[in-house]
Amino acid sequence: MKLAIIGDLHYPAILTNNESSIEEARDAYFEHFMDMFLSIDADYHISVGDLTHAGEFSEFNYVLHTIENSHLQRRFLHVLGNHDTYTYPKKDILALTRQQRYGVIEEPDAIILLLDTAREIREDWSGMIDEEQLAWLELQMKRETDKPLFVFGHHPPYGTTLRSTEPMMSIDPILDIWPILEQWRGIGFYFNGHNHIHSIVKKEQWHFIQTAAVPDVPAVRIVTVNDDEVKVETVSMGTEALTEWASAFSGSMYDYEMYPNAEGDSNAVRLTVSRHTVEKRVEQQ
Repeated sequence: MKLAIIGDLHYPAILTNNESSIEEARDAYFEHFMDMFLSIDADYHISVGDLTHAGEFSEFNYVLHTIENSHLQRRFLHVLGNHDTYTYPKKDILALTRQQRYGVIEEPDAIILLLDTAREIREDWSGMIDEEQLAWLELQMKRETDKPLFVFGHHPPYGTTLRSTEPMMSIDPILDIWPILEQWRGIGFYFNGHNHIHSIVKKEQWHFIQTAAVPDVPAVRIVTVNDDEVKVETVSMGTEALTEWASAFSGSMYDYEMYPNAEGDSNAVRLTVSRHTVEKRVEQQ
């Protein structure tokens, strides 16, 4: 099984500077990036939230039409981010995107969980998970299987990836989901965005993988599940043209600053985990 994952796309329909050259740079950047993203052959193409910059329907429609109009048939999954819920209620967004708020997909090689960590209030951009979803998540952690588990949420759990201890840069610290996650007896991978910097952190049987925002770092995480291992690689889509276009329009995105050194260090771009080691650990419990 193969997954192609992007961080916060932040596609902006409205710019503070609407000069034609600025809008042309924006259009060129996202058109080229999405073409390269969709050209990757994978079982699922996944966004970890903030697909849009202001949660406008026109922004969602741009991305969805780009995917639907591609000559390549791609299965696209998207979890809600705080920017996605900036303007409209979740129920209206989900009706437009035809995505589930949270749910599970079981494949022969892995289990995929989609989480909704976004609030419906713009003043607080930290994450939260409601009681109904928490109860569901705990049930998922009790599954008896040797398949790897891939969890996708916009916000990282507090104290895991880089910047996740900063104010509002994680799931709210009052909600400690680690006691739920640690019930998983196999190998687990938690993918998130929100913090705009690549980061990979291991905690017991879990690996927390954070991906930078696309306007800062045009890159795709590629996850490959083999019989022997799970491999996470980072494929750069960066070109001189993309860098030039991003520099031209990013300064005209309301309330957005490119994060410095968003590429992270060498430990933040690749990961290989043996499945045999995990299977032995499960058998011994």
